[in-house]
Amino acid sequence: MSGEFRRDDAYDCDVLVVGGGLVGLVASMFLAQQGLRVWVVERHAATSSHPKLRGVSARTMELYRSAGIEERIRAAGENHFGVAIGASLAGDYERVHLPLALARQNRLSPTTHYACDQDRMEPILLQRSAELGAQLFYGCTAANIEQHESTVTADVVWSPSTVGTPAPAAPPSRITARYLVAADGARGSIRTSLGIGRHGQPIPGRGLSVLFDADLEPAMRGRRISAMVAPAKGALLFTRSDARDHNWFALTPRADLDSIDPAAVASEAIPMIRSVVGVADLDIAVHSAMTWSTGAFVADHYRAGRIFLVGDAAHLMPPYGGFGGNTGIADAHNLAWKLAAVCSGDAEDALLDTYQSERQPITEFTLKHVMLRAGDGIGEFFRQFDQFDPNPITLGFRYPMAAAVGFDPELPIEDPAQPSGQPGTRAPHIPLNGATSSTLDLLDPGAFTFLAPDASSYAYTLRTHPISGVRLGEIRRDELADHHTWDRIFPAPENAGLLIRPDGVICWRAQSTHPDPALVVRTARARALQPKT
Repeated sequence: MSGEFRRDDAYDCDVLVVGGGLVGLVASMFLAQQGLRVWVVERHAATSSHPKLRGVSARTMELYRSAGIEERIRAAGENHFGVAIGASLAGDYERVHLPLALARQNRLSPTTHYACDQDRMEPILLQRSAELGAQLFYGCTAANIEQHESTVTADVVWSPSTVGTPAPAAPPSRITARYLVAADGARGSIRTSLGIGRHGQPIPGRGLSVLFDADLEPAMRGRRISAMVAPAKGALLFTRSDARDHNWFALTPRADLDSIDPAAVASEAIPMIRSVVGVADLDIAVHSAMTWSTGAFVADHYRAGRIFLVGDAAHLMPPYGGFGGNTGIADAHNLAWKLAAVCSGDAEDALLDTYQSERQPITEFTLKHVMLRAGDGIGEFFRQFDQFDPNPITLGFRYPMAAAVGFDPELPIEDPAQPSGQPGTRAPHIPLNGATSSTLDLLDPGAFTFLAPDASSYAYTLRTHPISGVRLGEIRRDELADHHTWDRIFPAPENAGLLIRPDGVICWRAQSTHPDPALVVRTARARALQPKT
């Protein structure tokens, strides 16, 4: 952002993130990328040891790309999505292929949907957060969180097991921040302590996650798949690979697991694993085992004063399609630039209210879509997989904006293959020739970007008279690899341009001439920063 951050000694940090799991780490990375002073406290001693999330959406990969870690994520994961459905790994099974929309994703994004387990992803996010200046403290619990007129305070209970940055050996016993981001999960206490309810429906039973070592080759017989789905058992089996240290077995929630003895989870899991593998005497060494629960809930409010809910603290989704984690990542990205704008003095507090008004409708729509697709469980989800296209949600999302045309709050998406260029939509990916491969790579994650044909009167004005806080991304026609999409969005290039927020969302569209192009761009930026003025 263009404003100077006020380094007030009254604050230990600008933003305190409570929770250092996937979404908390992503939040710290995006906030630090904006130049904010970020501290993270996490009650566990280290990052996750279980895979949990596996599917990384194309939109999340775009955000990782803008944060400089796309290649690290690719190196830690794999571009392999072979899924089989059957009774056991040793038996016959049906292969499920990804929909065409994913295969042609290079037309929709400069990057692609990818597979990277959460236990491989979190250390990368932690490292990048630290590189950007965030301070991360593991083995810490935030307690007695209180809001004041201009601060949030929290007491910290610390234990010596820590990982993270070469920051202080321990955080102070009390932290003072301007804002707090609650990434403490569905069972965290911050949402309930704020009196924020949630709506939705429970999903009964408990699920099971087991990392184990075993020789699966006799069952696979040379066949190569990434995942095995056994619908009758509600089970998934992910085979060991270069991107996974152990085989991963998971059961979707079942009532009979509610009463399982936590100390006996590993031994109880062995016959279940043998059944899904299809080898009765399979020699299994359990590396780690845990149970988990889920639901289908959305928080009634995403904000209470200076505290904001993200990830599972704001919404809980069943794990069909990986939407829960990817939705939480999108939450954090939407919020980060807004907190930076307010902390720098570029925006007033009203901008922070748009976090809920923009994110909650698409979250409600996503959860409805997930529950509809899930049907009777994971087996039903994968049986429909060849018809399943996540891109309209992850790439075609729409936010409500006053200047938008055709926005439907009940259907807050558009076809990402036919981007409209309307305010509230994601900036269009248009392939380019040369070293810069996409219009998205021209966007500045720390400022507004004005994307326009070089023939635009607006581009000429910004080229000769730059505007503070606005980066010009002008494109010559010979740089375009897709003239069709470009011409649909910019039918009159001499009058055209898109003003794009730091989160890659269009906030204003130029479609006619103006006697003072610089003034109208400055005004559009000011309205985006002051949405109620």
